[in-house]
Parts: sequence; structure tokens; C-alpha cells
Amino acid sequence: MSTKPRTMYGLDPSKYPARMGQPWKDEEIEKLLRNIQKKKTMEEIAKEHERTVGSINSYIRKLATDYHFNDNRPIEEIQKYTGLTKEEIEDAIKRRKFNEALKKPHVSLQPKPVIETPLPTMMEVVSLLQDIQGKLNLLLERDK
Repeated sequence: MSTKPRTMYGLDPSKYPARMGQPWKDEEIEKLLRNIQKKKTMEEIAKEHERTVGSINSYIRKLATDYHFNDNRPIEEIQKYTGLTKEEIEDAIKRRKFNEALKKPHVSLQPKPVIETPLPTMMEVVSLLQDIQGKLNLLLERDK
């Protein structure tokens, strides 16, 4: 077994919080929401959860959009749980909608079905050209 410290994506893990990049557990989510209710700072919460402030903010926004889309909760209620402002919640919702729209295939990008039409016969082409020539002659005579 190697005693060399493991690296995270080529970085020194001792410089980053221990739970950085780890999935969130149910108990940790409950603790996060309790800490928000206690009005702890993001720095305090991040330190307690062994995560970055960015990770905490990102996860709170994810919870807000989950409450909105999955539970149909009103924004006022989401504000109480997450501590986010109405504007922050609306922004998170808008961004999630945009990201989900990017994942859906656009109709305009779908190939259109090719409709095969038979080519005209030589007689049909000659008839069409004669008709055009006759109309051109009438126009030229009218302009004289």
C-alpha cells in the first residue's frame, strides 16, 4: 500500500475541504437546512460541512429549484427553508429551465423527411417551355 497522499484531479487534497465533491447525504441536508434557520454564515456552514462556500450556495439553489419543480412550493416558503431572496430563487429557477431546455432536442435540428417527387418527362418540360415562350411573346407584343 502506497503512503503517497492521494490527489484529487491532480490537486493536493489537503488544500481543499474533506467532503468536497462528495454526494450529499440526507442527514447532511437536514443539518444544512437547520444551520440556515439558525442564521449561520455561509463560511460557518461550509466549515461545519467540510465543503466550499460555493458548494453550499450551489446546493441551496438546487434545493430551492427542487422545492419549486418537484414539490410545487410557493417562493415565500422556499425563502424560509433556504434563506435565499426571491430574486435568487427566481434566478435559480430560470437557470434550471434554461439548462433543461438545452438537454431537449430542438425540432428545428431534426432532419426533415425527404419527399421524393418523380422527375417530369421530356414532353412535360417541352410543354412548359412552350407555355413560357408564348407568355413572353404576349408580354413583348403588349410593350410595343
